[in-house]
Amino acid sequence: MSDFIVFGGINMDLFAYVPRSTQEGETIEASSVEFYLGGKGANQAVALSRLGAEVSFVGTLGEDQFGKELEALVSAEKIDLKNLRKQDGQSGVALINVLKDGRNEVISFPGVNKKTSSKYVSEKDLKSCSILIGQMELEDSQTNDLFIRAKKNNCLTLLNLAPFRMPSSSLLKNTDVLIVNETEFAGLLNKKSNKLDLDFVLKNIPTLNFLSKTKLIVTLGSLGVVTFSEGETKYFESRKVDAIDTVGAGDCFLGALGFSLKKNSDIFKATEFANCAASISVTRKGAAESMPSFDEVVKIL
Repeated sequence: MSDFIVFGGINMDLFAYVPRSTQEGETIEASSVEFYLGGKGANQAVALSRLGAEVSFVGTLGEDQFGKELEALVSAEKIDLKNLRKQDGQSGVALINVLKDGRNEVISFPGVNKKTSSKYVSEKDLKSCSILIGQMELEDSQTNDLFIRAKKNNCLTLLNLAPFRMPSSSLLKNTDVLIVNETEFAGLLNKKSNKLDLDFVLKNIPTLNFLSKTKLIVTLGSLGVVTFSEGETKYFESRKVDAIDTVGAGDCFLGALGFSLKKNSDIFKATEFANCAASISVTRKGAAESMPSFDEVVKIL
């Protein structure tokens, strides 16, 4: 049985490395096009596994060529896949433009990911699990149902609010740690998702009415990370690195956060560990492929 359960999507990521964003009607040339294992759920499971955690991934593959290739890629990682199912239909796909400065533009097609059910996870699985990780890649009702069941089994629950949808009050109630980026934070506030600065985040965290029981982490890319827990707010600067590909950095952060929380419940120490792990991932191509080992993170810390 696994200490961690990750309930989320698995995609074939098609990366195009391009010098800049395209304009309407424009065609530009990519320096390379590459295929990688992706999907937020799969990325997070790989991040945990490479750090040394025992993790089970719960998801759905299509009965298509991408499904076969994804199964081979994820099977190469040390992950429990007994709850990875196959169904008729197309596997998830993400089309990703990686710009010269490492920033990215993503179009995601969920495919059969949307068929993933909370019922894939048994009560026996939940009783042996310490931490459940979820995102918004799957149907909201299924994620909500699994989070309710997880809390009844005393699991710590981590929710990554991506791709952004406003979570239900029930899902928030059953979430112990909520992780968002600046765009998702703006969504929680029902504000425009323009680039947010640190002062804006610090000023607006206290306006959220669900934080009496839920811890909040706001990742701000190169600006760093803000963590709020039980009335205390701490800011963590980002490490200065030469970023070549930021795809999957948030998933690396989440996996590393969960890994650290399993060893020590201090959310601020866990944020520091996760921030370091994510800084390594952006120096490598790919999403799941970029996840660091425990030794690599500890060496920097």
